[in-house]
Amino acid sequence: MAFVDLHLHTHHSDGSDSPEAVVARAVEKGAAAIALTDHDTLAGVPAGKVAAAAAGIGFLTGTEISTQFQGQEVHVLGLGVDLDNGPLLEGLDQLCQVRQRRGHDILERLATLGIHLSDTLVADGGEAFGRMHIARAMTEAGHVKKPQEAFDRFLNNGRAAHVPKTAMPIAAALDLIHGAHGLAFLAHPGLGKTVRKRLPKLLTLPFDGIEVYHISHTPGRVEEFMALAQERKLLISGGSDCHGSVKGRPLLGQVMTPVAVYETILDHLS
Repeated sequence: MAFVDLHLHTHHSDGSDSPEAVVARAVEKGAAAIALTDHDTLAGVPAGKVAAAAAGIGFLTGTEISTQFQGQEVHVLGLGVDLDNGPLLEGLDQLCQVRQRRGHDILERLATLGIHLSDTLVADGGEAFGRMHIARAMTEAGHVKKPQEAFDRFLNNGRAAHVPKTAMPIAAALDLIHGAHGLAFLAHPGLGKTVRKRLPKLLTLPFDGIEVYHISHTPGRVEEFMALAQERKLLISGGSDCHGSVKGRPLLGQVMTPVAVYETILDHLS
């Protein structure tokens, strides 16, 4: 059965694989089209676009922006954005700089705990130097057995090396996506209770759609969000949110978003 996956990560944010490797996996699994949506960056999109064209599958440019709404973190997917849009590139660059500063602060806290990691070891994935890079470096250096242990013992909220995250106001992210001629989707609204509780207020903002299909969404949630999208005349999107092998077995191919979803998004972008 043909499907699309419009939520994928590479090593340019917190995934394990190159854009080319993600495209190769998508082809292997039978995906008709994909979108690369790394956190707060477009760095891997050009390579992914070239690889997808060579492989003969559809491709959407994308990014996943971390935003703040009423004191809570909310993720926004920007699909079909212009890769040369100055304001978007500048806004994402600022977020990457914030991510870098946070990463260095985490390294300093880890050093006080006797865990010393080199910047080059941590930042080998790409431009967005974040917690996953640190967790992988801790694993490679033998401080923990797997990246999740690094989060559980050191990096998560309430742990000794945790540093709070600074995110973009959600209205600013929506403006940047629309200014770059893209479509803004509320990412994985069923992931946790925080976003679900705020859905009525969130959807008063100028979102173009909702990510209905997601690895964390049960069939019941899919039906719920599908009905909500239809009620509010919003587009739908979907994807596995695959990060490669860094978070366990790769998820690409486990969320069967219909090809018609991709085709409808293309129609609206054109």
